[in-house]
Amino acid sequence: METAWQQVRRALEAEGWNLDAFERPLSWPFEPRPLTVGRVRGTLFGVAIGDALGAPVEGRPGSRRAAAPVRRLLPHHERPAGTVTDDTQLTLAVASSLLERGTLDPEDLVRRFLRTGPELVGAGWATRQALERLGRGAAWWLAGSASAGNGAAMRAAPVGLFFESPDAIRRAAFLQALVTHRDPTAVASSIVHALWVGWLARGGPADAGALAWAVAAVDGLERPLATRHRKRRSVTLAGLLREVGGFQGRPQEAFEHFRTGAFVLESLPSAAAVFLSHPEEPEAVFLTLVNAGGDTDTMAALAGAWLGAYLGDRKLRSRTPSEWWQVSAAAEIERISRLGVA
Repeated sequence: METAWQQVRRALEAEGWNLDAFERPLSWPFEPRPLTVGRVRGTLFGVAIGDALGAPVEGRPGSRRAAAPVRRLLPHHERPAGTVTDDTQLTLAVASSLLERGTLDPEDLVRRFLRTGPELVGAGWATRQALERLGRGAAWWLAGSASAGNGAAMRAAPVGLFFESPDAIRRAAFLQALVTHRDPTAVASSIVHALWVGWLARGGPADAGALAWAVAAVDGLERPLATRHRKRRSVTLAGLLREVGGFQGRPQEAFEHFRTGAFVLESLPSAAAVFLSHPEEPEAVFLTLVNAGGDTDTMAALAGAWLGAYLGDRKLRSRTPSEWWQVSAAAEIERISRLGVA
């Protein structure tokens, strides 16, 4: 991974990317606990449950969900209830690559993404365009779309589980994002998500302090982006995530403030606000997000990773309906979870 990181860093800094944050050492600000199979399994099932619950209503207005809220797994994309989409499919591809290669190998990720590509359910345009370029032979560090979508973050959870040190998580999350998203905000979102999963899976508290620590790890990486919000002309993900704490316990206000689209400036802060409001109540978190409207499956998948990392599979299972665990990726998650911790 170091060779790939050094190669990419030189190229991106020559293009004007600000990677000064990577000069500052990063360490856990608490005594981390050993990672357990239960935290790995909980994280991966959390992604899959949120994904499968939210997929049938992805892109629909939240106002329509108020009349008929989602409470169970439903069919979607002409597939049976419990079918996972690209959020889970690519998350498991990253996890399998890490386990089999023993590090973050971008070339191996490319091969797996291309192999999975024809089977992806509901993949976003940025990922699809990147895969087309990769399929034509583009270099992995050049093929990514100039998109600040949430496709890079949604699959980053395994990075936070696999690597022990925050510095290694940060570098690996950067590289895995770049394969499909050549955008500083998308890269930053991958790093923040992976670091937060790593924090929670190792016993860190589920509070706003964790988010602030992860945000500081990408300080200066982003360039301000224009938003759809009439009161904010340009913002950074880091800036928006620093506002999340003010919306704990106020999900509808968070959705109105941040919005709920596939733009990672919208979906990641909204998911974070709901998770921080109810980290001990996974059913409430999932149902709030899948009925919010917009990119429901990815918001719920992001929060599902945090819930599973924080609670572990036993608590997550005991606090959610058993039917939710009948996801199409269950066997693959069990296989990866057993391999994931010695």
